[in-house]
Amino acid sequence: MVAILFWRARVPALEFRSREAPLGFRELILNGTSSSIDPLLGFANPGANSDGALAGKDLCDRLRHDPASPVLGADDAVLSIVEFFDYRCPYCKRLTDMLRQIHDDDPSVRIVYKEWPVLGARSTLAARAALAAGMQGQYQAFHAGLMGSRFLPSMGYIEGLATDLGLDVQRLRADMSAPRMTAALQRTSDLAKTFGFRGTPSLVVGRTVVQGAISEAALRRLVEIEAGRSDRSCPG
Repeated sequence: MVAILFWRARVPALEFRSREAPLGFRELILNGTSSSIDPLLGFANPGANSDGALAGKDLCDRLRHDPASPVLGADDAVLSIVEFFDYRCPYCKRLTDMLRQIHDDDPSVRIVYKEWPVLGARSTLAARAALAAGMQGQYQAFHAGLMGSRFLPSMGYIEGLATDLGLDVQRLRADMSAPRMTAALQRTSDLAKTFGFRGTPSLVVGRTVVQGAISEAALRRLVEIEAGRSDRSCPG
């Protein structure tokens, strides 16, 4: 009991603000104010890039149940956390470990991975490789290998990792360049545009958007709040 009270005392009260788009979602205010600039991608306002093409159930299905998006957890989980990330994003590496631990501690929390390569050609190469590895049933191991590497993603590293995991490298190469892979990445890019994301990492925890670095304590508290909401159905 003392430990629980101490943990709660360390977590600041979370503050939220409404979003103009998409309807039904709110945003967590980080460090007293939501970050309005990403040094790599520039200025943006939440929802400002939304073209209105996706809304309501269509948006939620694309966000949480796209067949091309790898998932950790059951489809009927209490709560979904959707992570938009890039393998060259330093904080994404830390966040990946946090999300995995949250799921391990509570399997009713489901993690949806959105490969969003925004930091150049090497990022796109890694994203395609990870999704292709998933087509051979090895997404999690491949994802962990890329996130844990200190090297810039290269075809040589990718093929070496694939070999270590026992994947069919020739098939991996073919799947990486397949039109369905391009379509999957485009759908994620469209989602990011709908939410007005400025860069990675970006999260959608239930109905709450998180852009930028968040502490593990704050993320766990947010998960607790979202999992406890009486209405967790799709907005709209």
